[in-house]
Parts: sequence; C-alpha cells; structure tokens
Amino acid sequence: METFTTIKNFLKKENVQAILICLVLGALAFTVQTKSVCFMKEASVKVLKPLDSADSIQNQIINRSLAGSSVKILTLKNQYLMSDQVKKYYRQLGTTYYVNYYSFSICAIVFVTLLTVAVFLMVNKGWQNSSLLLKTFLLANIILGSVYYFLPNVLSNKDNINANMLKIKEFQKIQSDIMNISVRVDKLNEKKIDSAIQNHFNRITANIDFPTAIDNSKIDSKFSKLLETDSYNK
Repeated sequence: METFTTIKNFLKKENVQAILICLVLGALAFTVQTKSVCFMKEASVKVLKPLDSADSIQNQIINRSLAGSSVKILTLKNQYLMSDQVKKYYRQLGTTYYVNYYSFSICAIVFVTLLTVAVFLMVNKGWQNSSLLLKTFLLANIILGSVYYFLPNVLSNKDNINANMLKIKEFQKIQSDIMNISVRVDKLNEKKIDSAIQNHFNRITANIDFPTAIDNSKIDSKFSKLLETDSYNK
C-alpha cells in the first residue's frame, strides 16, 4: 500500500507528468509513422502490381525470342536481365522515398493539428500563466511537427522520387530496345547486333548510379521565410 501511495505521489509531480507527456507524444509519433509506412507499402504494392505483370510478360517474350545459345544471343539476354534487376532496384528505392514522403506528411499533419490545439489553449492563458504541462505539450509538438515538416525537404524526397522514376523509364527503354531486336535478331547481320550490344552496354553504364540527395539549404530557406513572416506580422 505504501508503495502504491509513493508511486501515486510521484506521478502527481508536475515534472514527472511533463516527462510522461513527452513519452506519450514520442510513442504517438512512432505509432503514427509505423502505421503510415505499413499503409503506404500495402498501397504501393497494389499500385505496382500491373507493372510487375507487364515485366513478367516481357520476360516471356525474351525467353522465347532469345532461346539460342550463341554468345551474342546470351549477351543480349543478360543485358535485358541486368536492366531488369537495376530497374527493380530503382523502383524499390523510389517506392521507399514515396512511402517515407507520405508517412512524414501524415505525421506532420497530426502534430501540426495538436500544435494548433496547444497554441489555442496557450493564447487563452498566456505563457506566464500556463502550467508546465501545457508548455511541455506545446514545445513537444513544435519539435515533432517541425521534424516531420522539414524531413521531406531535407531528404529531398520529391527530387529523389523523380530521379528514380527517370532511371526506371530509362532502363525500361533499354529493355524495350532489346525486345525489339530479339524478335528480328535472325534477320540482322553481325555488325548491327554488335552495334546494338555496344549501345546497350553504354546506356547501362551511363545510367547506373545512386540518385540520392540531401539538401540542408531547404531548411535554411524555410526558416528564413518563417522569420520574415514573423517580422512582418510584428
């Protein structure tokens, strides 16, 4: 009984309650982000399902068309398979940025909404007259709301999504060109096949990289705009 009373008195302390508020908001952030990521991953799988089916059909065409065992036929087939694997890599990378962008945005909406509530309560009482709990609630939501608001900009999610989409399109073009050659490879002379193989290698080499960027300058620009707005309002 004494232990229960001690715990009860401990939890009644304002400092302890302020820490608990931070922990609860942290747990809320983790939960919302986790649920958002799971939801967006499931949605992206459904969205990409037709493309996966199209890739399967393309593979069937290549397997039928490039059924020979000569070095050049095998090279064309391997170029196609290489492009397919690299395309899948960029698709997965782009999907990751897509999922993160929307999960961060959902979290930002949640904590900006809570921040709005905190500001409304603070306006009625004022900073000096507000309790430590309300101040903690306000500051915690400012931090969490700011983190989730700026993360997509810092990680350049939109730019990285677009960059990976361009890579996907480029490797799909290479695959399409190989399919175009495969259906008439028997009618092409050795010189044209050699030229096509070299062209494919050049394009594959030129387009394999890691399109990932982080732009810290976007934070500074956002903060500058906020400061300019505050100065204007004053």
